[in-house]
Amino acid sequence: MLLDELKIFKALLSDIKKMANNNIVELTPFRADLTRAMARRGERLLASTDLAEEVAALEPLEAYYIVREVGFDRALPILLELNQKQLETCVDLDCWNRHDFAVDSLDEWLTTFSLAGPETLAETFFSLGYVVQLLFMAKTITVFDPDTDEVPQMDMEKGTSRAMTPDGFYLLEAKEDVKLKIHPFTLLDAMYQYDLAATHQLLSEVRVDLSTQIEEEALRFRSGRMQDIGFVTPDEALLLFTRPDIRKSSPRPQKPIVSLPTKLPSVYAKSLIETTLLQQALSLITNQEELSRLEQEIVWTINSAIVAYGEKTKDTKHISSIAERVRDTISLGLESLLAKDKVKSPMDDPAAVAKASDLLGTCHIADLFRHGFTAILDLQQEIRLALRESLFRAWYDLAETQQSDESDDRLDRAFVSALLRRHPLHGGFDLAKADDVKAFTCLADIDAALVRLKLLVANICNPS
Repeated sequence: MLLDELKIFKALLSDIKKMANNNIVELTPFRADLTRAMARRGERLLASTDLAEEVAALEPLEAYYIVREVGFDRALPILLELNQKQLETCVDLDCWNRHDFAVDSLDEWLTTFSLAGPETLAETFFSLGYVVQLLFMAKTITVFDPDTDEVPQMDMEKGTSRAMTPDGFYLLEAKEDVKLKIHPFTLLDAMYQYDLAATHQLLSEVRVDLSTQIEEEALRFRSGRMQDIGFVTPDEALLLFTRPDIRKSSPRPQKPIVSLPTKLPSVYAKSLIETTLLQQALSLITNQEELSRLEQEIVWTINSAIVAYGEKTKDTKHISSIAERVRDTISLGLESLLAKDKVKSPMDDPAAVAKASDLLGTCHIADLFRHGFTAILDLQQEIRLALRESLFRAWYDLAETQQSDESDDRLDRAFVSALLRRHPLHGGFDLAKADDVKAFTCLADIDAALVRLKLLVANICNPS
């Protein structure tokens, strides 16, 4: 990991030198923001002499990705410094499968905290939102009052485990279909030692409330918090895959929105180190407030794309690839708009970069993504028309056992499959990684793909 970070910082320094040679402002505000973002990585944080202060300065989204990047096996020192908002965000991002609460995911977090002892385990659990506490308990145990409830006989064959609470009020039964690393009774024992009254109150509500009602309430609160950090609803996220209104841009505030993330998490920032039209255009922004607003829009757009693609945030390497896909599609959107304005300069020409930077001041980043997405739709339409050709459809629908073993055939199939995605992508370019896909980065890539597609259709439908 440290070696990777060293390479990234060398790349930053190299780019800065190149910019200086090209008479672009040395260490522009954007490059400075990237450098700071890359310095807030987990490995560097673990080596910090003032870990508590550095963790406290992290935005919740940053803190989550850092923990995930480091891994639970090494993240405990960071986890112990998380504040309530940061931990709540970690749970919101990690412990839900769309509308369903993932008990095993929260158990994974609690297991790591338990390494610091039962008091830390209990303190961490009580720092979660009260509805989440209720939900976790309702999903893992059944609570009986022996004096008033009809307690079913134990099923000895299923090996059901039961226990009385230390205060003697309730009989607890662990739900057999939930397999956890920390047994619910172990957690409850720690909770009773930490705060008897609070644990008793929690169990009394779990006993009478329905799990489904608790989950609905918890989901409602979670949805609100997720939107506060830029993760919109699936319906809103799918707007990324629609044509933008050419007459007007999406409404945008003049200043960054306080409730949304204002810093680029390192997992997003490293995608912006590579030289692209977007990166060059951002490097010309000198007003820090405007730059912060743009960076906030980039975070919002990446978060929306994660939701739209139906991805989970646990795999930071995969999330980095999503960030790269978003970056490239935004760059494509910039180039597409410049082409409509009859800008004929190469996209790395200072004049074209300056015009792209001007576009950042008038177009919302999400709209630029939509313009980039729209630029690929003609190519997607071409592949759909090609599949109406019976010979081409028969080739594409061949069972895997009947497909050719030739490398070109494998790559062509991957190429077609990538184009048929909701967000058409460039695939079939690397035999060693035939299933890899990436976004189209420029109009020339789209033109080349169109030529490739026409040759493929011609070869299959009209073999010589």
